[in-house]
Amino acid sequence: MRVNINRHGGRVAVRIGQAVALAATAMVTVANAQELVVEEIIVTATKRETTMKDTPAAIAAVSGDAIRESQAFSLESFTRLDPSIQVNNRGVGDNQIIVRGISSSGKPTVGLYFDEAVITGLGLDGGSDNQPNIQLHDMQRVEVLKGPQGTLFGAGSMSGTVRFITNKPDLSKSEFGFSGSAASVKDGNELYQGEFMANVPLIQDKLGARAVVWGDSGGGYIDQTSSAGAKENVNDQGIWGGRLILASQLTDALKITATGLYQETEADGSQYFEFGQPDYQNISPTLEPFEDETQLFSLVADYTTDFGTFTATSSYMDRELFFSRDSTPTARFFGLPFDLAYHQGQEISNWSSEVRFASSFDGPFQVVAGAFYAELESEVTNAALFVFDDSGVAPCKFHEDCVSNGFAGNDINSGYSNTNIDQLALFTEVEYKFAEQWTGTVGIRYYDADIFEGKIETQELARPPQTVDRVLLDETISEDELSYNFALAYAATDDTTFYARIASGFRPGGVNDWRSAASRGVSVPAQYGSDTLWNYELGVKSYMFDRALYTELSVYRIDWSDQQISLQDPNAIFAFIGNAGKSYVNGLELQVNAQPTDSLTLNIGATYTDSRLSEDMPVPPDPTTPYGREGDRIPYSPKWSMAGSAQYEIPFSSDLTGYANANFNYRSVSYTAFNSSFGPTNYQALEDYFMMGVRFGVRFGAWDTSIFVDNVTDEVPDLGLRVTGDGFRVYTARPMTAGVRVSTRF
Repeated sequence: MRVNINRHGGRVAVRIGQAVALAATAMVTVANAQELVVEEIIVTATKRETTMKDTPAAIAAVSGDAIRESQAFSLESFTRLDPSIQVNNRGVGDNQIIVRGISSSGKPTVGLYFDEAVITGLGLDGGSDNQPNIQLHDMQRVEVLKGPQGTLFGAGSMSGTVRFITNKPDLSKSEFGFSGSAASVKDGNELYQGEFMANVPLIQDKLGARAVVWGDSGGGYIDQTSSAGAKENVNDQGIWGGRLILASQLTDALKITATGLYQETEADGSQYFEFGQPDYQNISPTLEPFEDETQLFSLVADYTTDFGTFTATSSYMDRELFFSRDSTPTARFFGLPFDLAYHQGQEISNWSSEVRFASSFDGPFQVVAGAFYAELESEVTNAALFVFDDSGVAPCKFHEDCVSNGFAGNDINSGYSNTNIDQLALFTEVEYKFAEQWTGTVGIRYYDADIFEGKIETQELARPPQTVDRVLLDETISEDELSYNFALAYAATDDTTFYARIASGFRPGGVNDWRSAASRGVSVPAQYGSDTLWNYELGVKSYMFDRALYTELSVYRIDWSDQQISLQDPNAIFAFIGNAGKSYVNGLELQVNAQPTDSLTLNIGATYTDSRLSEDMPVPPDPTTPYGREGDRIPYSPKWSMAGSAQYEIPFSSDLTGYANANFNYRSVSYTAFNSSFGPTNYQALEDYFMMGVRFGVRFGAWDTSIFVDNVTDEVPDLGLRVTGDGFRVYTARPMTAGVRVSTRF
């Protein structure tokens, strides 16, 4: 049952504000009596180690301990710890990541890095969805760099960058760890999770290995009521993976790190329910499985001198995806009596290399400079297949498979498309401390890319079986762009830094399927260009009460030009991407970390994002076609996001400690389109929600045992909505889940 948070949103905000005020008051009376210090986190947002306080940019960093203790191993669950990142979730393995309200069609706006490896992908339709969901086991920290990061991290980091930093091998000692949990899902299947870690020095202080394996199984809660024989909990998922890191320190100056990762993800069936249907009830007649296989390999060499560090990196990611989505409503619309399954598959590879120098000069001048090269290749295969029996499953996956196995008649429309992006970038960022308390930063990056888009049709819609492939698209465009970063930091005291920052970001353009449209007498633009934004930001970072309280506050304005948006021809048959209009975002971000007593730790974050069109979008040729108007909110951008946690510990003896933990996250309402003129089939609200989790446990020596309840109030939040010609699909969180967890490290 849905809970209307609109009635309680103000009350929730007041209570959160009261909690922060009480925590700050407690500092005054407690901090002077005890040595209570909020742990300082070192980040590498500038491609060299700095503290969060001394970095002139808005950063959120979550430690690996916090991730492990809260079991936030997926991108979706990570939002419980950090409100500055929004994940528009459309099922396991299908995520759109949004930072600072920058969301639209087209290529991704947020860059993803796994250590030094670029893992940002392209969606199945060339967009920003389907980003990889590598599980966050045995992590050192996760950094969310807010605002454009184009100078050091390049295209795709238009509104921010998310960096997953792993624990590296300890070359001096062995370490082992294990954790396992079993949980019961309300009206669903049991959920089991496990992790094992081993760190072993192979040559003392010279060579070491760190391995971690993980697994996730069960937890389904969607019932598919219209397939052949009703099926319960069809979205059971299985996630299995592992990572091996080898690190060598053969000399004091040279360090080499090699990483290999493999992860396989499966979901048995539908992960959504249709808008207007009962919660957790899916009425699709065909089954909708999902498969995802990801491999990642990287090599990093660091050579450290007295004046700086030279770094060379190379990485390769290969990811294979398969979706099946029910398209029976489309078949019914055209009067066809058979069920219809729409299959999509993708193989995406991303090879990238970087060389750079980061100085450690004596004196006021520092520099980072380097070169970056990457090749991204994506092949997407699709097929619309009849399901003639009541199995709910098509007898083949794609066109070639259907033809070779005698099922050509099942294929009513199929093809494949290719996207290749080759890019080269040169970058530098210079930092100069021109007075005792003042430091300035100037950065620039030059980007040059060739982008190829190709499309082949293997079976034309509703035609006799096709024997010759038809080329629909074969185009290459070239783009070059400059990105800038300017920052000024003022160290008012050893504990407080003020900063101002101006930075630009962009993402490359692409090619539309104009030949398909032209073959049917419709004209659409052959290309769409890059869009750009400028970010203007003021912030303060401060420790207070003898470092028992850390606060970070930033306010910003973003001006976004030539926004990439999804459009349609006047007959609403062909979709394409165009550049249209301008938008703005006004926002505020607050993070508070507090240690008011030896026993109590508090963390709370909040973001306010007002993202709107600055002007009307171009009026479509058909005046009845809806379009965005000045003042409309950008889709999928909530105004308010909050997340927080509190942990209280009670030491019973030197070896035995009890603890209680509570966490929450809140999202206000957002919408799937610019305004109501888009109609109820396109314009819907992702309702606001408030979710909580609690955990109670004891630590005895190296062992930690706890019981937990996630989604305590059994909320049914709109984590993601997918608007399709086959219906409006709602993706939600797992119902209330209660379980037990055991872990140890030794």
